Amino acid sequence: MDVETRRGVLESIARSPPPASDRVSTTHYLEEADQLAHRIVVIDRGVVIADATPARDQVAIPANASISRPETAVGDTTFRGLPVQNLEIADHRVHLLSNEPEVVLQALFERGVVVRDLEVTGADLEEAFLSLTRRA
Repeated sequence: MDVETRRGVLESIARSPPPASDRVSTTHYLEEADQLAHRIVVIDRGVVIADATPARDQVAIPANASISRPETAVGDTTFRGLPVQNLEIADHRVHLLSNEPEVVLQALFERGVVVRDLEVTGADLEEAFLSLTRRA
């Protein structure tokens, strides 16, 4: 489908009222699904692993936290005992995932870590999908 037709179809779907029956759409364009869907079902290897509204799926996924240029030296031990997943420390930057970013940040401040630049963002649907389907 050409770009103009695709946009027209997506706009039509977005404007249409909810039908009396369900509509099913499959897509690998997760940004579209996030914008258009009232409910998202994730099927992984034939098994339903998530079934919720887009916002609720994302709430269950860890938030991204990025600390740039911490003024205090930090290492793996700085984060010991904290609810952190996927900790990456490189080039004066810390990136982590946490279901409780407020708890992590409070603990870091209590441990004397001084942060210059901080960004905490919620996961988007693509990050939620990857977190749900990631294999070790």
